[in-house]
Amino acid sequence: MKRNFFSALLLTISLTAFIACGNNAYKKDKTETAATTEADKKQDAAGNAADCGTTAISFGTDKIKSEGFTMKYSEAVLWNMASGETKYPAIIIQVANYDKEGSYLQAPVGDNVRAMITISGKSGEKLHPGDYEIGGSGGFGAGYAVSGGIENKDGSKGFVNAKGKATITYLADDKVCGTIDVSDGTSFIKGSFAMALTKSAY
Repeated sequence: MKRNFFSALLLTISLTAFIACGNNAYKKDKTETAATTEADKKQDAAGNAADCGTTAISFGTDKIKSEGFTMKYSEAVLWNMASGETKYPAIIIQVANYDKEGSYLQAPVGDNVRAMITISGKSGEKLHPGDYEIGGSGGFGAGYAVSGGIENKDGSKGFVNAKGKATITYLADDKVCGTIDVSDGTSFIKGSFAMALTKSAY
């Protein structure tokens, strides 16, 4: 069970790495790499809770469509991520048409499908309400960005040369709300999210 969990975690992190841009070009500043992430501290409420609506995500690739998709599971988890010595906060959102077994959401089998969204922040700073662009310059922990992927039993599809953004409209210690609209011509994720936010133990 632990091996399956870490395999799923590795897949999520690998997907994030695949669809982020410019990691090799990013040179770490000494003061930035020495800073500890603010994600360890309590997230004060920011933004407007009245802007929170419902979670309604649509998505698609050349082979995967969300028509007829009925969401049975959703989660938003705050992670303390690391790229080398650079630590940065990230919220990983998942929606799926199947439920988890045990303590985590397994990879899709059969007709199962899930969409994953990663909203990442800058090293040494908290995430906050505002826009997170896809395909930004820099690398992990260098700025505020969004990436995503869509997965079924045949594998995962990320975004290449994509355009768009995610917007966090409300963020508190226990909830995150916002919108997303990203696409690369063949794949897209679009919609709104309003989810309970939990903090990863890892």
